Amino acid sequence: MTIKNAVLLLVLTGFLFPIVAFAGYIDDRSRSDDINGAVSLQGWYSQAEAKWQISFPYTTKTTNVQGKGESELRFKKIDSPLVIATAGGKVTPKIAFDVTYGYGSITGGFGTDSDRFLSSSGGRLDFSQSKNSLSGDVSLWGINVYYNNRRFGDKQAGPWGLILGFLHYEDKLRMTNAEQTVSVPFDGDTFPPVGPFPSSQVLNSTYDFSWNLLKVGISRQAELAKGFSYTGTLSVFPYVDYTGEGYWNLRAGTCDPLSTNCPYFRTQSPNFIQTSQKGYGYEASLGLTYEIFEHMELLVGYRYFFLYAGDGTDITYYANGTTSKPSTLDWVTVTRQGAYAEMLVKF
Repeated sequence: MTIKNAVLLLVLTGFLFPIVAFAGYIDDRSRSDDINGAVSLQGWYSQAEAKWQISFPYTTKTTNVQGKGESELRFKKIDSPLVIATAGGKVTPKIAFDVTYGYGSITGGFGTDSDRFLSSSGGRLDFSQSKNSLSGDVSLWGINVYYNNRRFGDKQAGPWGLILGFLHYEDKLRMTNAEQTVSVPFDGDTFPPVGPFPSSQVLNSTYDFSWNLLKVGISRQAELAKGFSYTGTLSVFPYVDYTGEGYWNLRAGTCDPLSTNCPYFRTQSPNFIQTSQKGYGYEASLGLTYEIFEHMELLVGYRYFFLYAGDGTDITYYANGTTSKPSTLDWVTVTRQGAYAEMLVKF
């Protein structure tokens, strides 16, 4: 366990003491009181990876071979312990809502950046690949509406419930410490030699994944034994609005505004943007609940979260104020999964 993660656990534990005290106070009230709301604090110890690929028509200048170019980036081990706070209340005996915010830091990740040419006749040349270190942060926020959910009702609620909601999810990543692993001259261009990038080329680039999602789901809640119950949820994201913003510092530079062939990206961030509104996602979780007091519960479980978008566009912004012809965003995916522990107080 890293020092940062240990500090995070201590902070989380510190927050739990007033929650426990508040739950004891609530529990001392008449046990016939209705439950009208709930607050919770959760630690999600997640592992994650992401990747995307763009493609564009390309005809080689030197041999006039037609085909397409592909650029693929993979972001691995972008793990993070997220702290997620939730608060909500009951609107009617069967309908409730909550709002959620979560945040975590990413350290120790690594990624690859690959470029290749695929000829129309079936040939393939992987001419450049590099690897890098990754750091950054992950955040999410959302709002959910529930029908027949035990979280905001008594033990008679359920066993089946419905969920409707909106979720914003974001990974902000920084790439450093580049090292070339494949370097093959292609169509008159050369690439850094295999090994760490030279001191004149210090990688300090960024890429941000941003997702807006509509959520539809079902939940199952049932008692196993006195004081113990389980909760399972399965949600789908039928509507996806994805934006990816990148800044490649090694490609940024300046050009004469009147130049017609500027090789440099603009120095302002972002210098390329990807968008797609075609995709889907899903989230599944299964957890065990222990009732500490009547108004306080401890939950542990596992959550799996997956997002996909494709058939989008990728546009580069050049230093002379022009933009590229749109490339195709073939696909982009994010997967985050891991165990969680949560303290819930009802009032």
